[in-house]
Amino acid sequence: MILSTSKQRQLIGFFRKTLKLQDDIYREILTSYHVDSSKKLTYEQASELLNNLKNKAISMGLYKTKPLKYDNMAARWGMATPKQLRYLEYLWSTVSNQPTLELKQKALNHFIRPITKKDHIKFLTQNDVSMVIKAIETMQKQQAQNKEIIYAPN
Repeated sequence: MILSTSKQRQLIGFFRKTLKLQDDIYREILTSYHVDSSKKLTYEQASELLNNLKNKAISMGLYKTKPLKYDNMAARWGMATPKQLRYLEYLWSTVSNQPTLELKQKALNHFIRPITKKDHIKFLTQNDVSMVIKAIETMQKQQAQNKEIIYAPN
């Protein structure tokens, strides 16, 4: 049985304060999980409690979730999904040696141009994403091989 993590307990405390839960109500909630402390919650119980507290805070207007990057580009038929675009950025960050996020983004857009004939990541289709992923994975393999050669013992 895996117990709650310190991060989960911190977030429970955050939402407890955000919701201004009185101690007796908070203890009653813990009792419903058959524990007297958030440290004794299982990982799954803590996740459930966090989800409930977060939803309550959102419904009361006390907490707002931050939209993820590219979420405003959802529901574009045939185009890359927000999740795919974020994944591409992640993959690119594993091969790019640019020092800032802005420069990494600019380099990624420059990288995708010859592959897809698109000027920006936001214009990629789902087929384009596959081609760019393959190209980045090839780069990863080449970089790994170069490291092996550089660090190979004599």
